[in-house]
Amino acid sequence: MEIYEKRVKKVQEKMRQDGVDYLLLGPSSNMFYFSGLRTWADERLQLLIIPASGLPAAVLPAMYGEKARGVIAGRFPLFVWEDRQDPLEQVRELISARDGLRVAVDDNLWSSHLIGLMDILTGSSYGPASRVVDFLRKYKDEEEIALMARAGEVADRVMAGVRNEIRPGLSEKELAVFIENSFKRLADDVSFRPIVASGPNGASPHHTSGDRKFRYGDFIVVDCGGLLDGYCSDITRTFCLGKASDEMKDVYRAVNAANEEAFLAVARGCSGEEADAAARQVITGAGYGPYFTHRTGHGIGLDVHEAPYIVAGSRDKLEPGMTFSIEPGIYLQGKFGVRIEDIVAMTPLGPVRLNSFSRDLHEL
Repeated sequence: MEIYEKRVKKVQEKMRQDGVDYLLLGPSSNMFYFSGLRTWADERLQLLIIPASGLPAAVLPAMYGEKARGVIAGRFPLFVWEDRQDPLEQVRELISARDGLRVAVDDNLWSSHLIGLMDILTGSSYGPASRVVDFLRKYKDEEEIALMARAGEVADRVMAGVRNEIRPGLSEKELAVFIENSFKRLADDVSFRPIVASGPNGASPHHTSGDRKFRYGDFIVVDCGGLLDGYCSDITRTFCLGKASDEMKDVYRAVNAANEEAFLAVARGCSGEEADAAARQVITGAGYGPYFTHRTGHGIGLDVHEAPYIVAGSRDKLEPGMTFSIEPGIYLQGKFGVRIEDIVAMTPLGPVRLNSFSRDLHEL
């Protein structure tokens, strides 16, 4: 439990530096990060209140009382409310409302709860919690990276199963269900709904898996990840059912080379912007620049998308402790798409891929 206390002290130092009086966290990865408590968002107010100095406090519905007492174990006060009560009254007692309070609110807090807080904390100014917590969360310690490495190993095993499962006549939805069941068997759950995009559907980077059945000559983009002990994995591979055409091979080579060039840029100690540019330069040089339509990567940890971001405009150096994806892609409308994604951890000795599943072209 000492880890949570250290994290609270570090974020309180940041709050004092930035002039933030209170950090209000809802049921999210932030609440888990600072308390060890994981719950689910709904219409009942759940709040972890971290002041700039002093002990945090939690305000939770009675249904979470027993669970919270076991997790918090007396480290800070817990206030439990019944459905017949108004939890905002308890919040009012815990926060000394005054004009000029600066409050950082969980980015994922429901708007209905935020409006209620704004009603009782009149005269306050508000900002997103990410401005306060990202500086801390984007650096993982050795234990966190070890957990993510385990999650990556599971993702590799699932992707190996995917390779063996793909066959003509199987639908995108059916493969997506196979992926979900595999992660639930080997890990805790999926970290996001799997993306299975075949043939021309592969040209949509975030395609919703549908009823289209696989055919010989298809490229099949599979983007999936799992949740293990609170930490996420994320991996994308593109398979070919049958033999790839010359154009398909050309596109695949360009994406694979872009993935490798971005990794090498990271090894040289670049910024997020420079890693994005390294991948983009390869794809542009191959003649497909306009068809690489998204950033090269995103941070990952307790959330599947978090800081840092591998994108133009990101000046942040990619430093030891950071974990992020490298996932260039090319998307040719009406034809096919290719994306190849790995999770990379920065260590004192340089970057390490947390996925080992082959990035070679698989013709099945």
